Amino acid sequence: MKFPIRIQSFTFKTKMFLAFASAFIIVIIIIGTAIFLFNVDNMKKNTHSLSNILSTQFSKTIDLYFEDIDRVSLAIFTDPYVQDMLEHYDTEEVTNDIDNRKDLYPKIFNQIYPNEDIEGVTIYTTDKTAFTYQEGSGMELQYREADPQWMAQLDGLKKDAFLLLPTRQVTISKEEKQVVSFVRHIYGIPRRNKIGSLKIDINVNVFDKLLELDKLEELEEYLHVFVLTDENQVIYDQEREAIGDTLHINLPNATNDLAQNWTLTWNDRSYLSASNSSAFTGWQSLLLVDNHFIISERNQILLFMVGSGLITILIIAIISYSLSYSLSKPLILLRKKMERVESGDLADRMDLTNNEELNVLIRVYNSMLDSINKLITEVYQSSIAEKNAKISALQSQINPHFLYNTLNVMKSSSRVKGVEEVAVLAESLADLFKYTAVGLNRKVMVAEEIEHIHNYMRIQQYRFVGRFDKEISVSEEAKHARIPKLLVQPIVENAVIHGLKHTKKNGIIRVRIDKEAEFLHIEVTDNGQGMDAETLTTLSERIRNNKVDSDETSVGLINVAQRIRLLYGYRYRLEMESEKDRGTRMVMKIPFEEGSSYT
Repeated sequence: MKFPIRIQSFTFKTKMFLAFASAFIIVIIIIGTAIFLFNVDNMKKNTHSLSNILSTQFSKTIDLYFEDIDRVSLAIFTDPYVQDMLEHYDTEEVTNDIDNRKDLYPKIFNQIYPNEDIEGVTIYTTDKTAFTYQEGSGMELQYREADPQWMAQLDGLKKDAFLLLPTRQVTISKEEKQVVSFVRHIYGIPRRNKIGSLKIDINVNVFDKLLELDKLEELEEYLHVFVLTDENQVIYDQEREAIGDTLHINLPNATNDLAQNWTLTWNDRSYLSASNSSAFTGWQSLLLVDNHFIISERNQILLFMVGSGLITILIIAIISYSLSYSLSKPLILLRKKMERVESGDLADRMDLTNNEELNVLIRVYNSMLDSINKLITEVYQSSIAEKNAKISALQSQINPHFLYNTLNVMKSSSRVKGVEEVAVLAESLADLFKYTAVGLNRKVMVAEEIEHIHNYMRIQQYRFVGRFDKEISVSEEAKHARIPKLLVQPIVENAVIHGLKHTKKNGIIRVRIDKEAEFLHIEVTDNGQGMDAETLTTLSERIRNNKVDSDETSVGLINVAQRIRLLYGYRYRLEMESEKDRGTRMVMKIPFEEGSSYT
């Protein structure tokens, strides 16, 4: 009873995964086993068929090649000069041999030149003289004491017959080569009397070209090819190991055009075999395919099936996980949002989903954050009112008229004395002080804020001569919009003090204010030192959580961000973009208000 209890204790997601995966694994094993057995059997049949085709094709290619050699021999046989020389050959005239050697060379060369595998041609006279042409050695004259054995064999055959001599080692141009020889008698025309013999030596490497295994690289490693005489003497061995030996293999009686398949053991290894016999040459082509090829191909199929099964199981696991994840994702997201609230971030809200049960939790969560924000706003406004009262108390201790009059006296005195720069600075400072001294809680026209920025930048440009310039672009509609007083100037001041802190020249601060639909778009950009990703993230966190750093470098930005949230709600914020050594971009998007400059 313990086993069912343990299964029942699993979650629904786990049960669904186990049932789904188990069913598919069983189906995959059954189908995979059937496909494996089918492919292995099909692969064996294909190997049999391919070996038959190769054996038949190889045998026919050999026939075609030696039929071509037969035509070359007949061309030499019937050449008028060869006929005349052999018919009237006189052993007593040595000078005739020299002349014959010179005259024979171009005749033979022209016949065999297109065939690079012919290593030599020998023409025998009936008086034991031989004219031999070898590749790279020219024409040689030889005298023999006795006739070769194959001449006697040819004497017992028909006059149009030829023999193919087994592979043997010969020296040609001081190089050892293996050749097979095509031999026949030469008969006079038209009397058909024997006047000589002909031997053509062919390099055994010609069989490599006739075999054509270029497109069978995988099979070539396991393939062993032989060309055998009717006595199983090896004419050609692909590996060059058994040429000249006799293979002790019982070959079936193959017809001319049909290859035979069977399995044999040779050198203690098992082979799939195919053979085909040629009526033209009398040779038999034998192909042995090592059974290790069958085993290797079977293992590859098995590896593919196992790999495919594992990949399928992995896909099933991913699908099952995706289903469970899609159900639990909203809960995980809610948990993360609540963790961010715990760390002080009250700006994020959750969107409703298609799950009505989860939507109840999301509505409660969003309503809770709205209530918290409302309480914070009330407390913060009370704090601001208290600070404004203190500032007003301090301002009341200063006589503004005295400061205005003093700055105006400085401006007038400087202009009388021709010191225009001091006059401009005094005038800008007077306007700056007048703008910031009163009405901090009221809203002003964008044009007034821009004029204030011009005064501030004028003073800073006199202070930092030649280090930076300004570009201010405000659309006509935007000039008449209302914004909180000192909303833009602190951001410009931050760009001057921090953004262009290390800029010696070619600095630029751009201010752009436009109306976009029902919003007012405010953008301040500098090309200063910028911030790396880590610094930008840290600053964004401080602004979002209203945390002032110990060196108070971000007080102005935090103040602006708080005022935006308090006046317009949590959906409106100060956004920042920055790249190291590329500059910083500050963007605000607030509701567009048009009207009087008084609240």
